[in-house]
Amino acid sequence: MSEGTSFPNYLQIPPLLPQRAWHVLRILTVLAALTMAVLLITQPKWALPLFWMLVVPLLPAVFMIAPGLWRNLCPMAALNQTPRLFGFSRGLAHTPRIREYSYVLGIALFFLFVSSRKWLFDQNGVASGALILFGLGAAFVGGLVFKGKSGWCSSICPLLPIQRIYGQTPLKLIGNAHCQPCVGCTKNCYDFNPKVAFLADQYDDDRYHAGYRRFFAAALPGFILAFFTMPNAVSPLASTAATLEGGAIYTHFLLYAGVGMALYKTCETFLKVPVNSLNVLFGAAAFNIYYWFAASGWFAALSTLSGQWAVPVGAPYLIRVPLWIASAMWIWHGFATEGVFRRELAGKSASQAAGVGQGAVAALRKASGQPGMQLVIEPELQKVAATQGQSLLELVESCGARIESGCRMGVCGADPVAVLGGMNNLSPPDEDECNTLARLGHADNTRMACRARVQKGEVAIALVPDKRDAGISANAAAFDPAIRQVVVIGNGIAGVTAADHLRRRHPACRIVVVADENHHLYNRMAITRLVYGRSAMQGLYLMPESWYAERNIEVMLNTAVRSVDAKKRELLLADGETLRYDRLIFATGSSSFVPQLPGYGGPGCYVLRSANDAMGLRSQAQTSGATHAVVAGGGLLGLEAAYALYKLGMQVAVIERNRWLLHRQLDERGGRLLESYLANLGLHICTAVQIKALTRGEDGLRMVQLDGSAPRRADLFVVAAGIAPNIELARVAGLDVNRGIVVDWQMRTSIADVYAAGDAAEVEGKVLGLWPVAVGQAEVAACNALGETRSYEEPVLSTQLKVVGADLVSVGKFEVGEGETSLSEEDVANYRYRKLVLRDGVLVGAILIGWPELIEPVSKAVKAHKRLDGAEAQIRAGDWSYFACAVSAAA
Repeated sequence: MSEGTSFPNYLQIPPLLPQRAWHVLRILTVLAALTMAVLLITQPKWALPLFWMLVVPLLPAVFMIAPGLWRNLCPMAALNQTPRLFGFSRGLAHTPRIREYSYVLGIALFFLFVSSRKWLFDQNGVASGALILFGLGAAFVGGLVFKGKSGWCSSICPLLPIQRIYGQTPLKLIGNAHCQPCVGCTKNCYDFNPKVAFLADQYDDDRYHAGYRRFFAAALPGFILAFFTMPNAVSPLASTAATLEGGAIYTHFLLYAGVGMALYKTCETFLKVPVNSLNVLFGAAAFNIYYWFAASGWFAALSTLSGQWAVPVGAPYLIRVPLWIASAMWIWHGFATEGVFRRELAGKSASQAAGVGQGAVAALRKASGQPGMQLVIEPELQKVAATQGQSLLELVESCGARIESGCRMGVCGADPVAVLGGMNNLSPPDEDECNTLARLGHADNTRMACRARVQKGEVAIALVPDKRDAGISANAAAFDPAIRQVVVIGNGIAGVTAADHLRRRHPACRIVVVADENHHLYNRMAITRLVYGRSAMQGLYLMPESWYAERNIEVMLNTAVRSVDAKKRELLLADGETLRYDRLIFATGSSSFVPQLPGYGGPGCYVLRSANDAMGLRSQAQTSGATHAVVAGGGLLGLEAAYALYKLGMQVAVIERNRWLLHRQLDERGGRLLESYLANLGLHICTAVQIKALTRGEDGLRMVQLDGSAPRRADLFVVAAGIAPNIELARVAGLDVNRGIVVDWQMRTSIADVYAAGDAAEVEGKVLGLWPVAVGQAEVAACNALGETRSYEEPVLSTQLKVVGADLVSVGKFEVGEGETSLSEEDVANYRYRKLVLRDGVLVGAILIGWPELIEPVSKAVKAHKRLDGAEAQIRAGDWSYFACAVSAAA
């Protein structure tokens, strides 16, 4: 059974009625609810038993048999969606605190309102009518303020906890007819995917998220029993009755609910059953307890309202027996559905489809009978169950072990591991990884964790790679002894890569790296960790200090070059020292581009390009007590900076002047989806907005003035608006410069024996500013500086981003050009999107958001310009197993 047929989403469920019919029925249910409220207030004698004993008891059965019917017709939902339907909802996303506790509030309201029936609602028509009006009004206000159904129906509605339990495996599936389109407002939304939503809650790796729902299931049977067994409870049918004191009523409920929770915990401890089985059993118990008593009350109410009918003794069984059968079917269906869910989640990496975290996925895989495929982390012997195609980095991160990460493409060198066993069970290294491994100089058993993917069997690793001596290339035998000294300006990835290749090819020359940085090469792609983390530079250095000494590479840190005299082949350093060269390589990198903004500058205004920038930003945030931040720029670094500040506990707004985020890496659909995902995390995203100026209010607070939008408070203001190549030194030295230092395909500048590479270099009018580009250009520059003839070949560009589970990759082309076609699939509720760009059946580009298992095979296929060989129809139908087969074939 495929995932598509096992757990269809609302777009795959055939509509029960036309949309117009649903609208008419919703109007009728709203009118019926208002009428009932009026009758309760004006005619309580017969309206109270009608509502509480005839109408309300129908709901649990509806929730179990056809919950979609209620979700579509609920009068509160109809009013909640009215602002959205007519276009006047503010559509705000929940803050993290609201998102965390809204369901808890719904549980509390349910327990409060139901227990209060015993002394208030069951005997007071005004209170009962007011309760209905409160529900209708609160639902409308929630829809007015928040987006989708997140303001009431899927958050704080007191009926939601009951709906979630009994709607988890609907006996009759009715699709959502409200959300056109889905806006992704709720995690594990029932309306989006009815059969998988509650199971996804239970397998979520946030133990609190799952715990709230288990708490309710555990307490429910005892709570229901308390309601019907409470002594001296007031009934709307009783003319006189003594009432319990309020405190005694709630104590009675707490006692019974507590016994239920204790029983649940005991069963959970000693019964080895799947995660959701107890929820099903306790839900069924509560259901049958309720109808054992409610069935008698239902017929008693009919008798009272008719005034004459004598209820037969066996009449309640006309309700009880069919519902016993229905609940038995529901239990069987619940167990079976969980089994399918576990198999599909473990076998097909369905975590993203279900909204389940990686920790839960790992547990599922372990429980799903794949003992032969696992990762063992030594020396702790920690075991992590794996599925084919998972990277070592994913597996290590999923179990909480400490590992650095950077570009996630095998280029930066942040995550080397030692493979102690099962090397043949891993995917082979590609060219980028081989180059990185050669630069790092670790032992032959080293792999980059982000690139090595488990293909079969068991793999054992250590998180600290083994060492070996630095190697010299075979090309070193032909080195030119006349080249005695090579100077590299800059110690970023381009500078250090150039120095590495110089030494591999020339064992005798003096190599000097001059850098104004006060740190050795570090993982620039992880500097945002310095904003929210506490470990400073620990773990960020890509090579130890000994690496330079072992290769006889001199590094002058914290040293600026004042000028370059190309005629004398000489550098003048800022401290007055001169440095001669036979060959010179500019790897001066880039700085953050800061547009002209009135009011920019001073404390609280930052760029984020270096480790020092990041640590300064953290220091300012802590010492100033900043609570609000604005990040100017919705590119890769801007989004990472925004999330880093968010993790510091700040309210963060991202201002992007283009119409969508990552406009250089994503098409509009992908950018919009990413925007929804980040907004759901708690970031405020403003697109298609220009910043006019930074001002100070009368209270002294810095405000960012926006064109066409309300001002934003900015205790901290971070510019992440792109890069500006560092070319001033080259310009003064007489090199041709444009946006960058102009070079040819051999990385030669306009002056003989002077080369440039990395962010500072401009080839054919392009400055790309990417690590893989810098590495490739630096190797070419080093080789040609030593007399080889090498040309730089522009790679198929690839970008990856990971923000709290948002695995994103853009490789090659992402927009469709002339003569090209695309295949795409979007899952808004679970923030997933995948797109292929083809030219004559050949892959030339792809976007993947939320599909980590496809990153490796799709990226390789695009870079290899692979032809789909007739698989287009299969992929267009939603079956992407073609790429899984490609992985298996490669293994």
